[in-house]
Amino acid sequence: MRFLGIVPKVSFFAVPYAGLAFYLNLRLNFSFLRFPALGSVLLTAGIVLWLLCYRQISKAYRRGELLTTGCYSKVRHPIYSIWGLLILPGFSLTIGGLMLPLPLFYWLAVVRFIGEEEKALAERFGGEWREYTKRTGRFLPRI
Repeated sequence: MRFLGIVPKVSFFAVPYAGLAFYLNLRLNFSFLRFPALGSVLLTAGIVLWLLCYRQISKAYRRGELLTTGCYSKVRHPIYSIWGLLILPGFSLTIGGLMLPLPLFYWLAVVRFIGEEEKALAERFGGEWREYTKRTGRFLPRI
């Protein structure tokens, strides 16, 4: 599995919707259901957490290791979670209008393709991956 994982496939679904929604918002002057203050808080928190996780996974990837500490100690895919729960909703709330369903398009694509990434990780890391999946949630921490 390449470093970007399923990001290109997810982007294939989410980016065209985002572009169309943004264009239609401008063209049709849609600005309903905007919450820029809340959106900015979510965006800021998401970007900070994303940078932290990205830094950790980049180092582990270069070493060829399965990262199971830090951001990855409770959730197997924290970057996907951060994008789907903080960054994209924050962006959507800031823009409003037809941009609001963007996180839904993102999650539909992530759920559709995540199995491919997990299969590749299982093949690469074997038992270490299987043990890791038993104690961590896919997108949210286990209770």
